Amino acid sequence: MRRLSPRRAAAALASDREEFERLGYRADDGDAPYSVALAGPGQRRDLVLRLVPEGRIFGGNWGLVLSTAEPVLPPTVGGLSARGRGIVKMQGVRFRARRGGRESDSRVAAALSADSELGEALGRVHFERITVDPDGRPAIRHLGGSVVWVLFPPVVRATPLPDGQPEALVAALEEFARAAERLA
Repeated sequence: MRRLSPRRAAAALASDREEFERLGYRADDGDAPYSVALAGPGQRRDLVLRLVPEGRIFGGNWGLVLSTAEPVLPPTVGGLSARGRGIVKMQGVRFRARRGGRESDSRVAAALSADSELGEALGRVHFERITVDPDGRPAIRHLGGSVVWVLFPPVVRATPLPDGQPEALVAALEEFARAAERLA
């Protein structure tokens, strides 16, 4: 099963790329087998679309991760992580500085957590995880657009991006850039 999942991941990435091309993004040729650089239309930012594997012997997935091509937030020592607030309905996102971070990293995390416009944009995204790399590049790991595999019973299944999610992902990443302007 694990050998079948890379083939399915490549097919899922091609499908995900088509969704973003429908929004006007252009895929660069010559990218790695599980990542695509997307040139933004007009004033939109360039993005990077990747399928990242997780899991081991009994199951795992190739999760869709969308990030900005360039950093949009201030740099931090260890980066930031985020999780949604709320049990039934998401009521915002709480960012945390990773261990070993500086005081300024915690201030950036607190400011992003308090940013209601960013929270609303992220509330429309069906995300599994949100991170901010130390260089300031936000990345959203989505629940759709991925491949899940299980050894017992043997299953490899692609999960397509739901309608409206490519637009919501792009809007959320654009809102990260606007949040950085509000931080300054």
